[in-house]
Amino acid sequence: MSSFAAFVRANPALGPLFVFAGGGCVAAVSYPLYLLRTHPEIHVDRKNNPYPWQRVQQHENIKFINVNPEFYDSRRDLNKKPFVIQRSTFTLY
Repeated sequence: MSSFAAFVRANPALGPLFVFAGGGCVAAVSYPLYLLRTHPEIHVDRKNNPYPWQRVQQHENIKFINVNPEFYDSRRDLNKKPFVIQRSTFTLY
């Protein structure tokens, strides 16, 4: 018999602790794996699409809770302008 099993038999009150702690560890690993496999908004592919947030359209809602759905409907017909960072010409002394 292994030493762990002997320890649990010697201290039976610790058995439920190990069962629930082990179950929590299994759930902590399995739930994120479930989310990765079933939710389309989670991307892990860095080779083909390293920046997935750049493919989101203005009228798409990817939030978990949407409190104002009319906002995204109103942005459907807007033209998306590219974001440009302008360089400043001042110098610091």
